[in-house]
Amino acid sequence: MPESDGTLKSKNSFRLWLRIKDFVLPFFWLFLLSIFFNTTFSAFNAASIALIKPVIQLIIPAEDRSGGGLPDAAPRQGISNSSGRDEVIGGNFLSDIKDHLYGLIEEIVQSDSGPEGSLINLSFLIIAIFLFKNIFKYLGAVTSVKLEQGIIKSIRDQVFNKLTSLSVGYFTKNKSGTLISVIANDVAILNTTTVASFNIILREMTQIVIFLFLLTSVSLNLTLIAFSTSIISLGIIRFAVKYLRRYAARMQTAMADYTSTLQETIAGIRVIKAYTAEQSTNRRFADVTKRFVRSAVKHKKILTLIPAFNEVFAILALCVVLYVGGSAVISGTMTADDFFLFLFTLFAIMSPITTVISAISNFQRGFVAAERVFDVLDQQPEVSTGDIAADRFNDGIEIKNISFAYEDADVLKDISLDIRKGKKIAFVGPSGSGKSTILDLIIRFYDPDKGQILFDGKNIRNFDVVSYRSLFGIVSQETILFNDTIANNMKYGDSAATEEQLIEVSKIANAYDFIIKAKDGFDTYVGDRGITLSGGERQRVAIARALLRDPEILVFDEATSSLDAESEQVVQEAIDKSLKSKTAIIVAHRLSTIVKCDEIYVFDMGRIVEKGSHNELLRLDGLYKKLYDIQFAEREEI
Repeated sequence: MPESDGTLKSKNSFRLWLRIKDFVLPFFWLFLLSIFFNTTFSAFNAASIALIKPVIQLIIPAEDRSGGGLPDAAPRQGISNSSGRDEVIGGNFLSDIKDHLYGLIEEIVQSDSGPEGSLINLSFLIIAIFLFKNIFKYLGAVTSVKLEQGIIKSIRDQVFNKLTSLSVGYFTKNKSGTLISVIANDVAILNTTTVASFNIILREMTQIVIFLFLLTSVSLNLTLIAFSTSIISLGIIRFAVKYLRRYAARMQTAMADYTSTLQETIAGIRVIKAYTAEQSTNRRFADVTKRFVRSAVKHKKILTLIPAFNEVFAILALCVVLYVGGSAVISGTMTADDFFLFLFTLFAIMSPITTVISAISNFQRGFVAAERVFDVLDQQPEVSTGDIAADRFNDGIEIKNISFAYEDADVLKDISLDIRKGKKIAFVGPSGSGKSTILDLIIRFYDPDKGQILFDGKNIRNFDVVSYRSLFGIVSQETILFNDTIANNMKYGDSAATEEQLIEVSKIANAYDFIIKAKDGFDTYVGDRGITLSGGERQRVAIARALLRDPEILVFDEATSSLDAESEQVVQEAIDKSLKSKTAIIVAHRLSTIVKCDEIYVFDMGRIVEKGSHNELLRLDGLYKKLYDIQFAEREEI
C-alpha cells in the first residue's frame, strides 16, 4: 500500500533531522552548555512569576483571600463539579509539592519584625531571582551564538570544500549565484530555523513544564479547561505545514535567483554600462526580488495566522477559566491568591507556547534550506580520482578515438592524436570546433564519453587527479586573477615560492619591468579579477604563475586572442621564452602565434580534418590555408 504524502514528508523530515544532527555532534558539549544556561534562565523566569502568590499572601489578609469566608487552612485543591473540592487523581500530590515549595519560601522570607520585614526579605529574594535570571540569560545568549555560529561555519566550510572538490561540469550546469546563495543564505536559514529553533524549543519547554506544574497544582480541572482548545491548534499546524513548506521553497528559489542576478550584474558591470542597460538590469533584479517578496508575504501570512488563531481559541478558554475560577473564589472553594497565581501563570505560559509553535512552524523553511544544502553535499565529482601518483612526464600523451558531448550536443567525434614529450603542438580551427574541449579532456576537467587518453601509456583515469594536474601549467584566454597582491597571485597553489623564484619567472614572462614600476612592486594589489592591470599585464602574470610551479607541460588556451597587437607581441615573446625545454599544447585563434609549432591539428565540427607543420598545411591548400589567408588579408587591411 503506497505511503501518503504526510507519511513521506514525516520520514523525509526525520531523515533531515538525522543529518542535521551530524553537524551538531562536534559541538555537543557546547550544545549541552547552551541548554543548561537557557533552561536555567527559563526556570528563574518561571520562578519570578510564581512569586506572585507570596506577595499576595503578605499584602492581603488571609480572611480576604478565602473568598466566601473559608478558613485559610481549609483544603484548596481546586474546583469540584459537585462537592466544592477538587478531588482529581494526582491533585493532592502536586498540591503537596507546591505547598512544600511555598513553605520553603515562607521560611526564607519570614522575619521576626513582622510583615514589613518579610516584605523586605521577599524583595531581596525577588532581586536575587531576577539577578540570576539575567546572568543565565546572558550566559545562554553568548553560548548560543557561539554554538550557532560554530555550526554555520562548519556547514559553510563543508559545502565550500564539497564545491571545490566537484568537477568543472557541475559548475557549467549550475548558476554561480545559486551556489553562492546556498552557502550565504541557505546555510544561515538552515541553522536559525532548525538548530537554533530546537534550542529555543528546549529553553521554552522548561518554562512550559514549570508553568504546567503550577497550573495543575492549583487546579487540574481549570488546567484542562484552559488547554481544551489545544487539539484545534494541532490541527491548524498540521494543515498549515504543507503551505509553509511550499512557500518556503519558493522563497529559497527566489533568493537564489536574485543572488545570481546580483552576482552577474557585478561581474558584467562594464557590459551593462557600455550598452546603457542599467534600466533593463534594474527591472530584471526588481522582478526576482518581487517574486521573493510575494512568496515571503504568503509564507508570513500562514506563519502569523497560526499563533493568531491559537491565541483566539486560548482567550476563549481563558474566559471560561475566568468565569469558573472566579465563581470558585466567590463561593469560597478557592482562595484569591491561588486564583491569581493560576491567572498570572496562564498568561505567562502563553508566550513560551507561542514561541514553540512559531519555532515548529519555522522548521519547514529550515527543511527546505537543508534539502538545498544536502543536495550540494551529496554531489559526487563526475571526474573521479585514481590511486596512481603522477610525478613525471616521460614519454607522451596519446588520445585514442575519443568522443565527447555536452549533454546532448556532440562536440568531439572520434578524435585521435599523439603528443610527444618536448614537442610544441597546436590546435586550431573555427570557433566551436572542439579545440578547447580537447584541452579540457587532457587536463581532466571532463572525461570522454568514448575512447581513452593515455599518459605515458597509462589511462589518465587511473592517476590521482591532484598530482596529474600538477604536471600542467595553464594559461587561458580569460585570465583569472584574485583580489590580492601580484606576488600572491603568482604563488597561487605554491605559497612556498621564494622571492628569487618570483623574480626569475616574472622575467621569463616579460612581467618584471611593469611589476617593479608598480606602486608596491610584487606587493601591489591587483583589484577584483585583476582590474587594475591591463589585459597584457594580466596574461603575463598568469604566465609567471604557470611557470612558477615548474610544470612538465605548458598549456596556452588562446592566450593572446583578446589582446591588442602591442600586448600580443609582448605576451607572445613571453610564451616563446617560457616554451624552452618544455612540452607545449597551444590552442590558437591567431595562426601567426603557432607557425613554429612542431605539429598543428586543424579541427572542424568536432573532428580533426588536417594535421602537419605550418608549411605542410599551407601546401595542402585546405581549411588551415583558408583560415590563414583570411587572417593575413585582415592584417594587410590594417
